[in-house]
Amino acid sequence: MEETKEVKKLSYEELEKVAHELDAQCQKFYMELQNANMTNAFKRLDYLFKVVENADKFPQEFVKHCIEEVVNSMEVPTEEATNEE
Repeated sequence: MEETKEVKKLSYEELEKVAHELDAQCQKFYMELQNANMTNAFKRLDYLFKVVENADKFPQEFVKHCIEEVVNSMEVPTEEATNEE
């Protein structure tokens, strides 16, 4: 019961077209991923602020970490810090 499939070899032009289509699809998916990452970052910030707002309901150490994360994510890097990287 072996099936033999003939594999049609694509021409250079067809391969080039497929490569362009895949590149466009990759760029589209990359942009969608970037948007999802940005949405997730803002959602995380929302939750961090909720924790800080309700600090009395969470362990103090956890609240401290949340505050540090909020500060770090909102802090604008100075020019010195960007030159060191």
